[in-house]
Amino acid sequence: MSTEHRSAAETGRLPLSPAQHRLWFLQQFDPESTQYNVCLGYELRGALDVEALRRALTEVVARHDALRTSFPAERGRPGARIKPPGEVPLPYVDLASQGGDAAEFAAAQVARPFNLAAAAPVRANLLRLGEQRHILLLEMHHIVIDAWSVQIVTAEIGELYAAYVKGEEVELPLPQAGYADYAAWQSGLLGGEYLEREFAHWRERLLGAPAVLPLPTDRPRSVSQTLAGGELPDAVPPPLAVRLRGLTGELRSTMFVTTVTAFMMLLARWTGAYDVVLAVPVAGRSRPEFHATVGFFVNTVPLRGDLSGDPSFRQAVAQVGSATLDALEHDSLPFDMLVDHLGVPRDPTCNPLVQVGFQLLRTPHRAQPARWHDIEVEEWDGVRQQVTRLDLELHVLDTAAETVETLLCYRTDLFDGSSAENLLAGYQSLLAQVVADPDLPLSKLDVSPRRVTNEGTRSGAGADTTENGGM
Repeated sequence: MSTEHRSAAETGRLPLSPAQHRLWFLQQFDPESTQYNVCLGYELRGALDVEALRRALTEVVARHDALRTSFPAERGRPGARIKPPGEVPLPYVDLASQGGDAAEFAAAQVARPFNLAAAAPVRANLLRLGEQRHILLLEMHHIVIDAWSVQIVTAEIGELYAAYVKGEEVELPLPQAGYADYAAWQSGLLGGEYLEREFAHWRERLLGAPAVLPLPTDRPRSVSQTLAGGELPDAVPPPLAVRLRGLTGELRSTMFVTTVTAFMMLLARWTGAYDVVLAVPVAGRSRPEFHATVGFFVNTVPLRGDLSGDPSFRQAVAQVGSATLDALEHDSLPFDMLVDHLGVPRDPTCNPLVQVGFQLLRTPHRAQPARWHDIEVEEWDGVRQQVTRLDLELHVLDTAAETVETLLCYRTDLFDGSSAENLLAGYQSLLAQVVADPDLPLSKLDVSPRRVTNEGTRSGAGADTTENGGM
């Protein structure tokens, strides 16, 4: 962080980024809300050095200003105050002796709201499950963290822990910039001619776009949204995943474009709407000096698919691919600023402009657990945050040549679990059809809920398993 910003941080006069300001406002609107709490869990197996872990966590928080930032308000306007480095509390909870349940403990922690004005939005707990089995819980508010930042924090804890266990001192390279530098840079960017050009671009791209996608929900929308969510994991059968990659290469496309195009075509058949706008998260780190900075950088861009005229999958991939490149070239404009500028009516029952999200994550397959020195480390799946901020979110996990996994998140006040299962089965069915014949027009795609077997064929009531016979 620059000297100027560090001096301002001591008095709480640092500005927030537009994304931070939005989360701060939402927290003021509902101080007890936990929808933006982020809870991470790591299972640690082996002879754990608790003091080395405590030192590593303290050093990581000291390295990253965002993790020591509180957000006090003055005259109704928030500022950022960065607290000096200090030891990070790491309460040690012996669940093995107490007979407690780790999942219940984690649920109670993530249900505690953060006081953004008074405290740094980071909490940590170490749970003992046995002599050589622990769980490290980290809870943070989304206002200071995103998925990219999580990877930075996890990697640095592991590297520092290994050094401290061996009695070595390690000096990791300092981040080139702090989050306050990013907020200042973004503030300077979003003004004048640049801002007008971006507004003009998006006005043109979103002209006539539907305000709401007519999803066939199981229950009507309510003004009092619960945001309670369900999760449905699944996996694309390996033969289909391999052929999907082959088709992606044949179309000179990317896995993101082919999988999001298939999802758009599914939604078009499911809703009867052929103008589909999805929310797509972007990392927001276009400048290299921010690559090692912890903070809330992620932004949402609207991706519009024009599926009118009964296109084939091949044709739709070309259109969506062009729209994707265009959107990524104009991804710096904060989503809320765009919505406000477009004058999109605010409907308390749903998200403005986009109600469905899509994300492709490249997560390299790890055959063995990670290691922090002699400790085996794996993400702990006992953390459950059943919240979704959109009606539907499809996450595609691109892990290996033969492995493509999916996770469908859905609002449980709108959809039954059976509807989510049908939608995900329809997605796999559609993938199987377009892989078999990418020139099949949209109107001929069958999106009924038929499972795809490991042989790559579709099964279910009325399924014609000879249709995709080469899979």
